[in-house]
Amino acid sequence: MYTLHVPEVIVLDRVRQHTRATRRLDRLMAAITADRVTEVDDAGLAALVEARGWHLPRKRTGQYRMAEAPVLIFSTFRWPPDEAPAHTALNGPLMRGTGAWTHRDRDGFLRSQSCICQSAWEIHCAYGCLHACDYCHVPPWFLIMLDLEELAERVRGFGETIPWQQLYKFDNYTDTITLEPEYGASETMVHAFADWPGRYLLLYTKSDNVGHLLPLQHKGHTLISWSLSCEAVATAIEKGTPSVERRIAAIERCQGAGYPVRVRISPICPVRNWREGYAAMIGDLLARTTPEVITIDVIGWMTAAQMKDALGSTHFDEPYAAALDRLDAEGFKPKGKHLFPHEMRRDILRFIIDEIRRHRPSQPVSICMESVDMWRDLGPILGMAPDGYACCCGPTSVPGHPLLARRNG
Repeated sequence: MYTLHVPEVIVLDRVRQHTRATRRLDRLMAAITADRVTEVDDAGLAALVEARGWHLPRKRTGQYRMAEAPVLIFSTFRWPPDEAPAHTALNGPLMRGTGAWTHRDRDGFLRSQSCICQSAWEIHCAYGCLHACDYCHVPPWFLIMLDLEELAERVRGFGETIPWQQLYKFDNYTDTITLEPEYGASETMVHAFADWPGRYLLLYTKSDNVGHLLPLQHKGHTLISWSLSCEAVATAIEKGTPSVERRIAAIERCQGAGYPVRVRISPICPVRNWREGYAAMIGDLLARTTPEVITIDVIGWMTAAQMKDALGSTHFDEPYAAALDRLDAEGFKPKGKHLFPHEMRRDILRFIIDEIRRHRPSQPVSICMESVDMWRDLGPILGMAPDGYACCCGPTSVPGHPLLARRNG
């Protein structure tokens, strides 16, 4: 796992009541140095949340100006009674009622944000991250659940009740690969899906810490999706991440071990000289790897004031910096994801699509949570439509999907 020194480790008392969770905690703690270790019950954690302001509206990671690693909080799920829905397990007060599963609701996104997405259940075991990307939504603490074997068992049970879902994303609230192999989430979940007919696991990462994945018997049922950026963004904004070169090398290694690999060029940040930077990354990526699909999207999910505070407008190319200043002065509040105007996002996305196709005309490309208008403009170029597309994490976007096989065939 990553070398890790943290200011504090907080351990929920129920961890010690769970043998496998205790063993997992001990493995992790052997690789962590901490200034202090605090053991609390649920009431004690709730008091800490209140005292430290962790319950207040969250900022973007770059707004915290984090000078040290996050506080680590180790816990176990509070599983519901047998008669309750399996997906209602709670992570505790920090997660504000979300738990082992969350649901992406296509109709809700379309209605509230005019975004196109596909409904699906997603799997979670943690909230927080070690990468500290300035644009991220995670807080300056990192909640890690330790009863992973039970999570895997319940995923199988819950999954059998939703036969339409083939692909399960794990875990976009964190980057579990940074904690491996001590954490054991990869091994536990990969093995859970290896013999599950028609179901696939999607690991979601920016990490190059992939050595533990190479010997696992995944049987083609685990897919791995990397988020990539240009090197300028990796250095200045994704401060805790491996370089782009190291991430591409990790993709090569996992592809060599038989994993189906995917790439998200996400979020695209139009920094100074972004065209040259992204073009260089795309050329290197496609010279060395064969992603099943590349999904692309433009940075958003913030107001202009938040983006300027979190990332610093001096990083941005002049037209985008000027747009941020204008939107900030106007007090523009985006409905959801989209901050930059349609035309600016379209120009960015079209450049990335053209650059990918310049290197590999057959490469499947999709767009992520974009508007109906963007699908109207770019869908014909992508060869997909908002009511029928494949992407990195769609619930039916599995190996053999016609929109992937058609271009890769």
